[in-house]
Amino acid sequence: MATLTLLADSYFDGTRHHANGPYQIEISDGVISRIEQGQSDVPPVGNVVRAPFVMPGMAEAHCHLFLDGAELDLDKRKRYLSAPRDQMLEVGRRSLKENLASGITLIRDAGDIHGINHELRTELSQTNGITADLRSPGRAIRKAGRYGGFMAEETTDAQSIERTVRRLAETADDLKILLTGIIDFEKGQMKGGVQFDLSETRLIVKIAHEHGLKTFAHCSGQDGLQIAVDAGIDSIEHGFFMDRQIVAKMADKGIAWVPTFSPVWFQYERPECCGWNQASVERLNQILNNHFEHIAAASDAGVPIVAGSDAGSYGVPHGRGLIDELLFQHRAGMSMEKVLASATSTPRRLWGCPSADIKAGNEANLLVLDGSPFDSIENLRSIRQIIRGKMQYEF
Repeated sequence: MATLTLLADSYFDGTRHHANGPYQIEISDGVISRIEQGQSDVPPVGNVVRAPFVMPGMAEAHCHLFLDGAELDLDKRKRYLSAPRDQMLEVGRRSLKENLASGITLIRDAGDIHGINHELRTELSQTNGITADLRSPGRAIRKAGRYGGFMAEETTDAQSIERTVRRLAETADDLKILLTGIIDFEKGQMKGGVQFDLSETRLIVKIAHEHGLKTFAHCSGQDGLQIAVDAGIDSIEHGFFMDRQIVAKMADKGIAWVPTFSPVWFQYERPECCGWNQASVERLNQILNNHFEHIAAASDAGVPIVAGSDAGSYGVPHGRGLIDELLFQHRAGMSMEKVLASATSTPRRLWGCPSADIKAGNEANLLVLDGSPFDSIENLRSIRQIIRGKMQYEF
């Protein structure tokens, strides 16, 4: 029996912080078999490794694997959308490696029109060694002629919507819906109206649920957010221009929120990349401040907050973007336990994935860090080791 014992100074089990170590976290044949605090009557066995801090592997709830968020040349990004499939696959494979290097062992892709996400999912299922698990929606769904051509299939009327959702459901792990467009940062408001009205959105949710799929919706602005909560969307992605009334409805219905600060923050920090003037920067600041305020309120109200960075978007690199997102949540006022849960236990519970919580009986899916994020949140960038089952990867 292969046994590894981690001597941890402290650890986060997926919900709660365990300080005042040391702790012996024993892993036998890839399964957590014993956790003891302090000097145990049972001495450590097997390979004994000192671990300053241990936590579950993280989950990235919203990214586009086929896009390179670190590419800042706007012309190159535009040309890339017509790149050969092999080139897109290579970008996707690199994105997976970047996520894993940041301690991300579960990824939910947010859609691409080319099916790169589905192909990467197949490749991962055939890979030996430590990898991240991938949830793929394939193509998202949008209204004809509206925002999202790089990631979504067009629909028109109710019959078209039903046909499309049922076909996508044959291969999708989740259903991505483009419910609104994007933000006009020069005006500080949404561009265009909602893509799907309430009856259409309810139809989408109904059919997706019939097929056992969770729904997650690209959605910002009052009109879209109201439709999302009234239709029973499972998760709101982005959610800019949130208000307290919508937060209360989300809490009542258990609707999750993936706030994706990172793309907007990048444009606020680097306005020269987008050509924003001072007035636009001030509007960006107002939008971000509203987001910080309502994330804290949502967390306090019991809305499930899930960490997703929208990596692949302009200025948001894979892997690093998720860690930035956790820093934003903490800055908003979320406790460190809630911040870490948003990237570990909460998404796995909501998506019906196997638990990665650190408790006896669970398969090992954990990270060893050089220091505790409860001492400094920047320690989330100091991944020393990933342990998944019987496999280990050291940095």
